[in-house]
Amino acid sequence: MVMLMSVGHGPCRASDSKEVLPRAIAPDGHAFRLEIASTPEQVAQGYMFREKVSRDEGMLFVFPNSDFHSFWMKNCLVSLDIIWLSDELSIVHLEQQVPACRKDPCPGYPSMSKARYVLEIASGGARKHGIQVGEKIRITGIDLAGKVSAP
Repeated sequence: MVMLMSVGHGPCRASDSKEVLPRAIAPDGHAFRLEIASTPEQVAQGYMFREKVSRDEGMLFVFPNSDFHSFWMKNCLVSLDIIWLSDELSIVHLEQQVPACRKDPCPGYPSMSKARYVLEIASGGARKHGIQVGEKIRITGIDLAGKVSAP
């Protein structure tokens, strides 16, 4: 769930139907099925009120510019790993096992570096799949350069 943001671009769209669904590929080769959050509404909703996040899924937040995007866990029911990515998809910041927040006040989790994308996965996934600052995440099945959309 995003706390501070300024999103002013249109929705993303899935790439050509011949391509696979959007995936994030971890350093160890593990593939996470992606939901894409690119509109202000999708970004604000995030994983709110979800009772479960599968070990094979993730949510990619797409911002129009690199910035210090701060997240919080208000109304999230599950613990998550939050991964901030540069324009080049290098991991610039990581918060592991961020706890759910069921009542106010909920703490914020800011990036220590500017990021263009943020990937949320189930808690423990970063450690399990070699996700750490300085590594790269590969994104497939989506055109991040422009007009990509929630599948």
